[in-house]
Amino acid sequence: MRARIRNLLIVLFTVFLISFPKGGFKISNIPITWGYILLIIAVPFAFSGLIKEGKMYFPKDRMIATMLCLPFILYSSLTLLFSTYDSLGFLFSFLLSILIMPIFFLIFFGKILDSDNFKYKFINSFVWSIRFVTIFGILLFLQNILTGRSIEIPYLTVNIDDVGSLDEKYNLRGNIMKFTSTYNNGNIFGVCMLILAPLYLENEKSKIFKIIFLSALALTLSRTVWLGMALIGCFYTAKNIKNTKGIIILIVSLCGVLIFVPLLLKLINVDTNFLFDRNLGGRIGQLAVLSNLTLFGNGNFSGISEIVYTSILESFGIIGLLFFLLYLFSPLIVLFLKRKKTVKNYHWGILIYCIICLSDGAMLLIPTMCFFWFISGFILSPNNFIKK
Repeated sequence: MRARIRNLLIVLFTVFLISFPKGGFKISNIPITWGYILLIIAVPFAFSGLIKEGKMYFPKDRMIATMLCLPFILYSSLTLLFSTYDSLGFLFSFLLSILIMPIFFLIFFGKILDSDNFKYKFINSFVWSIRFVTIFGILLFLQNILTGRSIEIPYLTVNIDDVGSLDEKYNLRGNIMKFTSTYNNGNIFGVCMLILAPLYLENEKSKIFKIIFLSALALTLSRTVWLGMALIGCFYTAKNIKNTKGIIILIVSLCGVLIFVPLLLKLINVDTNFLFDRNLGGRIGQLAVLSNLTLFGNGNFSGISEIVYTSILESFGIIGLLFFLLYLFSPLIVLFLKRKKTVKNYHWGILIYCIICLSDGAMLLIPTMCFFWFISGFILSPNNFIKK
């Protein structure tokens, strides 16, 4: 009976976090989603399961990653105590996404992530959840082109307080609505899928669904997401370039770029200058902080904007940025320091996210950091390393 309940919870977590990440309601403009509610409810049960025979289950690799995160967690917490802030919602999102999520997935849920039962049940639900969001997203994308309207299911595919406001979430690229699926925003969808892409592409057996997945990323019409797709292509090509498969991947990727990028640009009625916008898509002002650097920040927390690293500089200063780099790169640092090779290349999603944070990290937006730290905890599982 316990096994059935545990398996059901794994499926529910996966479905509500991946398929319906925005479903829920708001309290004082703070989004409360079903997936995050399930996560919080599960913490006490997960924590009790960590202790067995009077000993805490805390594998060394996750312990090192946690220690690398702590300087920024402690420093930013102390800084926020003495800072002003523009929005209670941004502050709450920072606390949950940045300070609490790594603790959830590196400590509380570590034992669950390492269990064979979790991996078996999760992977199947995970693949079907990604299939759902891509298929639903394509239907939504086509319907919007044909009718100018979007499918919205309150409390499920959209927060009840956001019904009818998808057009206001920076989703229009010219007259075309970006591919949003149940994520309500093209950039959020693309960023989240990039984090999960290596895990999905490795476990998806259908070539058709892989093509649909990559098409969905392209239809986000986001330069940041396109950059992430290019990085995925580079990583896979670099890994396989010495064999026939790698050469085929390289040729197909180049042909795809040459054929589909011009078509996408024509779809949104822009030219190649769109790809190299000197205004950085309206983000150029975020670089102003570089001309007025401080050690400890400006004493005001106004959230984290698209260019994540400049926002950290502004709010937490040079010291804060150094601690933040340890925090964000901690899973990759552990892999490097331990010189361990992973069974799969799931850590590519972490590396891609760290790079696209130079453009648009969607860091405080649900469910970005949930996915980031889930993948981080997952790749640091002792079972995911090649045994020497």
